[in-house]
Amino acid sequence: MAARKTTAKKAPAKVQEAKTVAEAKIEEVKAETAKAVETVKTETAKAVEEVKEAVKKAPAKRAPKKKAAVATVTAEFAGKQMVITDIAAKAEAAYLASHKDAVIETIDVYVKVEEGVAYYVVNGEGSADFKIAL
Repeated sequence: MAARKTTAKKAPAKVQEAKTVAEAKIEEVKAETAKAVETVKTETAKAVEEVKEAVKKAPAKRAPKKKAAVATVTAEFAGKQMVITDIAAKAEAAYLASHKDAVIETIDVYVKVEEGVAYYVVNGEGSADFKIAL
């Protein structure tokens, strides 16, 4: 039995030593955790500032542009149909065919349905030759 008493007396010293080591380890872990938390706070603050700067620099979102409605104007006379926009395009093409380097700023088209022709005036300049058959 004497051996047991010796072992029993040594056990509390080992327990105390283990307790001291454990407490030291706990303090070490607490210190490391505090450092890690501080690092996370610092990095988070930096990231928040970067995002704020990026938001300030980002262009504002614009509403999508509305597309203009496509309109077709058709004139009917004596059983014929004439698309008005097509007449203007034909007048422009006819003028550019005879005036190769010309720049058209304005074009006015006058349709004479009873004659079946359209006369046009380009940049304020007109002529009897400036006509297209419908």
